[in-house]
Amino acid sequence: MKQTTLILAFLIFTSAGFSQTDSVPIVNTAFKPDEYLKYKIKYGIINGGYAEMKIQLEQVGYDWYYHVKAIARTSGLVGQFARVSDRYESYIQLFDGMPLQAIRDINENNYRRYNEVIFDREENKVISLKSGEHKVPPGTLDVLSAFYYARRMIFKNKLHKNQIINLTTYFDEQLYIVKVKYKKTEKIRTKFGKIKCLKFVPLIENNSTIKKEEDMQVWFSDDGNFIPVKIRLKVGFSTVKCDLIEYKGLKNPLGKPFSH
Repeated sequence: MKQTTLILAFLIFTSAGFSQTDSVPIVNTAFKPDEYLKYKIKYGIINGGYAEMKIQLEQVGYDWYYHVKAIARTSGLVGQFARVSDRYESYIQLFDGMPLQAIRDINENNYRRYNEVIFDREENKVISLKSGEHKVPPGTLDVLSAFYYARRMIFKNKLHKNQIINLTTYFDEQLYIVKVKYKKTEKIRTKFGKIKCLKFVPLIENNSTIKKEEDMQVWFSDDGNFIPVKIRLKVGFSTVKCDLIEYKGLKNPLGKPFSH
């Protein structure tokens, strides 16, 4: 489904790569519990649905974790023909941003898929409810925890034009190496006024379904929050749009200049 494609792009693309570590605490200046983000998705001029992302603190055993959720649903005319209700969850360690558990619950028309993955840092493996144990590189994340890790660690660094950034995630029963390119910093129009943003595009490879850099573009607020405010994805002759329409509980004022 195009709706799912956009949400996965949203999660993976915003997880621009980094040097992962399990030993050094990472100060979190980008987000806090109770943050809430809502996006409107449109297919051309047609309203297609909504996506939401939120953070809560939750106790698991004796420890506290960030419990983050991303939900996508179709609505309106699109929802009559393509019923989508997808949910992604991740339990993330406060100390270093590494995931403890990832949940994926997909409901698309008659298609259903549910899975849970546990991350074992000591053994460098994941344990999938669907497929059992798999060895993975140190610091591997799921796509949702990678999004918050990137906000917390990577986007605060000074990036250089056309810098290529790599990311390793475990998703859909396999490792994915995602490569993206930082293009530039620019001001864009949003519902909340003009906001200075970091612009990224995918790194085009021979087997990629995206043929031109302009076919997919993502803008993140350059204000210390580093939230995605706009996504554009060309699909055939149409453009899928994802725009921030509501937010609550940001750690930093939206649009306030950030000093790298």
